[in-house]
Amino acid sequence: MLRTALLLFIFPSSIFYTNAQSETHDNCLNIHNTYLSTAFDLTKNCVGFSAPVSGRAYGYISVGMYEATVDFLPTKISLQKQLNGYTRNVEVPEKVNWALAVNAADYQLLSYFYRNMPPTQKERLDSLYTYQKKEYASKVRKKTVKASELYGQEIANGIIEWSKTDGAENGHLNNFPEDFEIVKCESCWERTFPGYLPALTPHWGNNRPMLKQSPDVYKNMEIFDFDTDSASVMYKEAAAVYQNAMNENPEYEIIAEYWDDAAGYSGTPSGHFFTIASSVVASSELELEQAVQLYATLGVAINDAFIGSFYLKYKFNFIRPITYIHRYIEPQFNSRLASPPFPEYPSGHSFQSGAATEVMKSIFGDTTIIVDETNKNRNDIDGSPRTYQSFTEMSEEISISRFYGGIHFLKTLNNSLDYGRRIGQYVVATLKFSNE
Repeated sequence: MLRTALLLFIFPSSIFYTNAQSETHDNCLNIHNTYLSTAFDLTKNCVGFSAPVSGRAYGYISVGMYEATVDFLPTKISLQKQLNGYTRNVEVPEKVNWALAVNAADYQLLSYFYRNMPPTQKERLDSLYTYQKKEYASKVRKKTVKASELYGQEIANGIIEWSKTDGAENGHLNNFPEDFEIVKCESCWERTFPGYLPALTPHWGNNRPMLKQSPDVYKNMEIFDFDTDSASVMYKEAAAVYQNAMNENPEYEIIAEYWDDAAGYSGTPSGHFFTIASSVVASSELELEQAVQLYATLGVAINDAFIGSFYLKYKFNFIRPITYIHRYIEPQFNSRLASPPFPEYPSGHSFQSGAATEVMKSIFGDTTIIVDETNKNRNDIDGSPRTYQSFTEMSEEISISRFYGGIHFLKTLNNSLDYGRRIGQYVVATLKFSNE
């Protein structure tokens, strides 16, 4: 009785279900969470899954998860026609086993967006799908099994076809396009020590955003002036990066490495945020309706934040701290983290952390205690769980971790976090999940 009263207070428009329906809700949420965990592993193990590429994959997968579930949720509506270019024309079968439909959809989505996965990962994904199908089909008529799976596959295929027209269909195969020419000038980005890699995804900012007006959020973002005078803001920003790198406080290195989220070593920022989200969903005992809404909103916000940050990066084409410091302060300088191969301004990490945490705040508020265990099994860094008193606190640590890493100016991070939050707030305010 107390739990029902609390749910009525928190979610007054909620519809309460029979035991069988509640069990189906739980099953669907468990399936989604299991596939999100699998996506994290695939992101680490698939070649070409740089941060922007994985952000795109999570965006489409999370929207697909929502769309595969929405027809079972009386309070929710499809995101078709709200999302840029997305329409759906799928009829709901007369009888659907929703666990089977969700399992089929999630499997189809991961199979496509991680289609270059290693054979061992493919075997694990296939085994997961087969195990869950067997689990939920044991007491279901064959006709219903077939109809349910076909429905889930059709939803997934609709998402896949939509994704093919955004400009990044084969992004994982072309992270370093050969047709891109680096512009040279005193304030311009150039390849950085130690790898001197070419420009990563320089055309990513031309991709279609999931919300058509997302670019309006950051269209007026400005950059601070380049200057080599020792009294200038620019020089002082670089000097602050240099001085922090000279500080031997071990916490700076721990934080920098914890939030580095480098491709090939982690699930990238997108995987990290979705892991946090699914963890808080579990600890808060969030219902299916709110969980799939959270995941879809998070996916859209992260996808559009990546497009925005990379558009601006190559628009401003700004010099990295290590290059500036080598030229004007200390030729032997080295940073805690290697600078990624793209321009400095704005910070992609700060864009993502601002956007993602605003989405999570919209569901959980900003007084939720977060215990992040994403990196607890890593041996290459200190992956000890980190605890935060709010999403705001967590976003600020994520952002400043790039300063500790020596790869961003502090002014860049502050501006970027601000605009990332604006993106998250815009996505939350724009997406409508019900007709109320």
